[in-house]
Amino acid sequence: MDTLNTLLSVPAVIAIVQFGKAFGLAGKWALLTAVIIAVALSLATYQWSASGWFDAATSGLLLGLSAAGLYDVAKTAGPKA
Repeated sequence: MDTLNTLLSVPAVIAIVQFGKAFGLAGKWALLTAVIIAVALSLATYQWSASGWFDAATSGLLLGLSAAGLYDVAKTAGPKA
């Protein structure tokens, strides 16, 4: 996965999970959803690249966990409503 796809994937995963939260997705299910979406995006990218399935799944797992962690950090560091 190239750098541009990596940089664009994290905000995309965050946006999709936030959309799911509007429909009641919460807690550990949001984390699981972030990881599943990121792995799916990474595996889809595999279809158009030369990397292997293991590399794509590992990259997706890292992207999903990064997106979930980035959201949690932003939520705790942001202004309290």
